[in-house]
Amino acid sequence: MFALLLWCTLISAGYGARILGVFMTPSYSHQVVFQPIWKELSLRGHEVTVLTPNPLNDPTLTNLTEIDLSFSYKTWDNYSIATLGSKEHSTSEELKKLTEAYLAVTEVQLSHPEVQELISNKTSQQFDLILVEFLWPVMYGFKDIFKCPMVGISSLPLTTTANEAIGNPNHPALEPEFTLPYSMNLSFRQRVISTIFKVLFKVSAQISLRPKMERISQKFFGNIRRLEVIAKEVSLVIVNSNLALQNVKPLVPAYVDISGIHIKEKKPLPKDLEKYLDNAKEGVIYFSLGSNVKSELLPKEQMDKIMNTFAKLPYKVLWKFENEHLPNKPKNVEIRKWLPQQDLLRHPNIKLFITQGGLQSLDEAIHSQVPILTIPFFGDQRYNSHHLVENGAGLSIDFHSFTQEEFKEKIVELTNNPKYKEKIIKLSKIASDQPMSALEKAVWWIEYVIRHDGAEHLRYAAIDMPLYQYFLLDVIAFIVAAVALIFYILLRIFKHVVLVYNIFRRLLKSFSTFTPGKSHVE
Repeated sequence: MFALLLWCTLISAGYGARILGVFMTPSYSHQVVFQPIWKELSLRGHEVTVLTPNPLNDPTLTNLTEIDLSFSYKTWDNYSIATLGSKEHSTSEELKKLTEAYLAVTEVQLSHPEVQELISNKTSQQFDLILVEFLWPVMYGFKDIFKCPMVGISSLPLTTTANEAIGNPNHPALEPEFTLPYSMNLSFRQRVISTIFKVLFKVSAQISLRPKMERISQKFFGNIRRLEVIAKEVSLVIVNSNLALQNVKPLVPAYVDISGIHIKEKKPLPKDLEKYLDNAKEGVIYFSLGSNVKSELLPKEQMDKIMNTFAKLPYKVLWKFENEHLPNKPKNVEIRKWLPQQDLLRHPNIKLFITQGGLQSLDEAIHSQVPILTIPFFGDQRYNSHHLVENGAGLSIDFHSFTQEEFKEKIVELTNNPKYKEKIIKLSKIASDQPMSALEKAVWWIEYVIRHDGAEHLRYAAIDMPLYQYFLLDVIAFIVAAVALIFYILLRIFKHVVLVYNIFRRLLKSFSTFTPGKSHVE
C-alpha cells in the first residue's frame, strides 16, 4: 500500500507544472475567489508561486510559495474606498477614483523587493502557466517576460475590454457595463446611456488609462509588447458568474463561468453566536456591508435612519460593525467586528440579509436561501441589485435618498411575503445544479490549458478581426455601393429609353400630320 502511494506521489510530481499566480486587488471579497484555486493546484502537485495581499500562510501547503502584498491595503485605503459610496457621485467620478487606486496599488506592489527579485530572475526562472486577475492589464506583463500561456480569473463580471480580448459578444442593450445601475430589461433611455457609456469607456481607456498602464508596465517589465496585445493571447478566462445573477448570453469556449467557488463546507458556529441565534425565536436580521464599505464611516444622518428603523422592528438585528461601540445602539441590535457569514446565513432563524450587494455576498445568501435587501454603494453592487430586484428575488434602497418608512416597509415586505423566499430557493437550485463543483471546474480547465500548451485551439478568430470586418461594415458598404450603382445604371438606361421614346413619338406625330400632294405653304 505504501509503495502504491509513493508511486502515485511520484507520478503526480512528474506531471506537476510550475504556476505563477498574480492577484493584485487588496480586497478580501476578491481574494476569496482566488484562494481556493491556488490552494487546490498546490495540493494537486503543482508548484505554485502567488502574489497576493491575502496569503493563506498554511504551512501544510509545501508546494505553495506566497509573496505577501498585504502592505498595499494601506495604499488602497488612502483613496477612501471605504467611503466611496457614502456621498453621491457620478459613475465617471467613481471609475476615476477606482482607477487611481488601482494604478497606485500596482506601483507599490511591483516595487516590492520580492516581486522585483522575481522579475529580475526572468531568465533563470521558468513557469508553465500564469494565472492573473483579469481586471487590470498591467500585471499581464508577467506573461511576456516569462513567455508562457496565461489564464485570466475574475471575481467580477468582465468589462467591455476584457470581453473583447476573448471575442465574447458584448451587446450594450443586453449586457450593460457592470458599473451601471441596471442589468436587464433596459428602457430606451437606458439602452442609449449603455451604448454611449461603452463607447466612452473604450475611448477614455485608449486615451487616458492605457498610456498610464503602459508607462507602469514599461517601468517595471522593460520593453514588452502592448498590454492589449498580450491580453488577446489569454488562453481562457474563468469568471465568477452564474445564471442566478447574470444574464443569459452566447459565450465563446474560452469563457468559463463558476458559481460560489468560495463557498465552504458548513462548520459549527461559535458557541456564543449559536446560542444567540437559537434563542432568537422571533428571527434575526443580519446586516453587513462587506469588507470594503465600513459601517462606522457612514454619515450620521443615514446611520440614524438605519438605527431608528431597527429599533422599531420585532426582530433581533446582528450587525457586522467595525467598532466595539455604537452610540445609541437599539436594544435589539447586537454588533460584532467579525462574523462567520457563510455559516451564519445557514442558520434557520436568519430571516433577512441586508447587504451592500457585492457578488460574493449575494452568492452566499442565494446558496443559503435567505431573502435579500440591498443597499448598493459602488462598483458592481448597483448592477447586481438591479438584477436581483428584476428577478423578483429581493428589494433595494438608495442609500442617499431612502426614508425610515421606506426602509421599514421593505424589511417587512421581505420578511412577511413568502414569494421572495420562494424565488431565492429557485435561484439557489439553478446556481447549485452543476455537473461538478466550481473548484473542480476551474482546476480542470486550468490543467486543460497546461495539457494543451496554451490551448490555442480555443481562440476565437474574431479577436484578430478589425471592427469594420467583424460588423461587416465593408461588406455592407460594398452591397450598398453595388445596389446604388445598379440603380444609377438602370436610371440612366431608363432616361435614355425615355429620351428615345419621346424622339420616336415626335417623329410618328409629324408623319401622321403629313398629307401627300398638298402644299403646306399658303
